[in-house]
Amino acid sequence: RVVIRSGIMAAARTNAQIAQVLATLSTLVARDNDPGMDS
Repeated sequence: RVVIRSGIMAAARTNAQIAQVLATLSTLVARDNDPGMDS
C-alpha cells in the first residue's frame, strides 16, 4: 500500500512538472506569436 501511494505521489509530481513546462511553453509561444507584445 505504501509503495502504491508513493508511486501516485511521484506521478502527481511528474504531472505537476509537465503542466508547469506546458504552461511556460505556451506562454512563450503566445508571446512570440503576438506582434503587439514586447519581450
